[in-house]
Amino acid sequence: MQDWQTFLKLDNAGTIQFLASYAAALANEGLVSERCLENFKASLATITPMLASTQRSILPLLAESNDDFVAALTARYGISGLAWNHMRISTRSLLSESCANLAFWADLTLKKAELFMNRPFVAVSVFGESRRELFPSVLFHAAKTLHDTAKELRHAIHDLSLMRPADILDTTGLQHGIESRIAIQVGFSGLESETLSYCRTEQRVVRKVVAAFEEMASSILQIVVGLRQNTANIANSKLLEIECEILMAECQRLSGVRFEVSANLDVWETRRLGFLHEIFELNQRMNLAAKLFSETLVPKDKLTELEFLTSDVERAVTCSLICRGTPPHVATRAANDLMDYCKAHKATPSTLIPAELKKINPELLEDTLVFAASLTSDSLTATPGGSGEKARFIDAAKKIRKALNVTVPFSSPMATILFALILNSCGFKTDIVSEVPDDRPKIAFHKQEPRSNLVPAGVIHTMPPAAVAPIEKTEPALKSRSTKSQKPSKKAKL
Repeated sequence: MQDWQTFLKLDNAGTIQFLASYAAALANEGLVSERCLENFKASLATITPMLASTQRSILPLLAESNDDFVAALTARYGISGLAWNHMRISTRSLLSESCANLAFWADLTLKKAELFMNRPFVAVSVFGESRRELFPSVLFHAAKTLHDTAKELRHAIHDLSLMRPADILDTTGLQHGIESRIAIQVGFSGLESETLSYCRTEQRVVRKVVAAFEEMASSILQIVVGLRQNTANIANSKLLEIECEILMAECQRLSGVRFEVSANLDVWETRRLGFLHEIFELNQRMNLAAKLFSETLVPKDKLTELEFLTSDVERAVTCSLICRGTPPHVATRAANDLMDYCKAHKATPSTLIPAELKKINPELLEDTLVFAASLTSDSLTATPGGSGEKARFIDAAKKIRKALNVTVPFSSPMATILFALILNSCGFKTDIVSEVPDDRPKIAFHKQEPRSNLVPAGVIHTMPPAAVAPIEKTEPALKSRSTKSQKPSKKAKL
């Protein structure tokens, strides 16, 4: 796992490449002199050895050394423009890594969901209400949350792929074309189209990134809290909940990052490194949480009927009584009495007898008891949506994998192999033809020669094989053999 010090070295290397690209682009457009470039090379040679000991960013060090090229960039783009272009190009790589981590986490979740398709899950809300779900439905919801977060981050990456143009007056009308060429050479996809932004675009991107991470962390934490009571590995699920709490705290720290306009380049670099450090820590936490999430997803073998006494069972009994003609408030009271009695006596509707119903509530009848017992049974049809949920889950998994560019389990080569196996099992035969040239020498057994030319193994020749004349057959024998081969058999007629 990469540490922060290593990341700082890579960031300085990226900053040097960023400045070198700017130098080459401005030199191609004739906007800086050769002397300015030579001084820039000399400044890099002097400052680069200092980076290992100071652990600072190279851009403020160049500004402190009064480098002419940094002064030219500051004059052309302004301090805020140069700092934001630097942050745009350095933040994209970390956000792309975040998207890759989210895609990996979502793929692990989908694979686990496909393994436990028929397992039940009891979801408990923050209000104390519980309902029965399928175990994969919760996992698909987690994968969808991760997918939405990656989608928002990709929008942020798209906004950061545009370069802020120079803040100088255009007297010739050629500035837009020059800036467009510079942006492409530096590594951007185009120019910022919003006029008079004054950090508005960057602040909007920061808010978008913060909101995406906060929504992801809160949703995943709520899912993990519900998983703790539905998984067999309770100890590991506690560790997962702790990691998700830390992930949520890191997202809250990210929301505290502010980027007010400043005339000090050191302040800009401090803010940039602080923002990058928070995203770096989030990436580290996401990798650890994804690993624990995959290891924790081991559902219980079987839930008891007492655990199936959820709030949705009570509502279903209430609706059944209302359909029979019972007033709604009376039906609600009767269903509530039934659930309280079962929980107090640790009983289930299937273990109750009709004689007990009059003690619980006079509105409860024997058919209501049978209906409640069917709701608490371990069957897929008792789950909201029934068996039709499978098809919806599978379609949702395909869409999520396609959006995240994750390879599906049955890829096109696998489908080709399966199709070939099906054809062979049905009796079809195909000749395997290779398009690779054969570099082996042409030996006699590589050719399809007549059977009459083949000599049995073990025969000792008294003369060279070339002198052996092939055995020729007479013309009548050949004709009779050809007519026999053309005559259809009885099996073919049948």
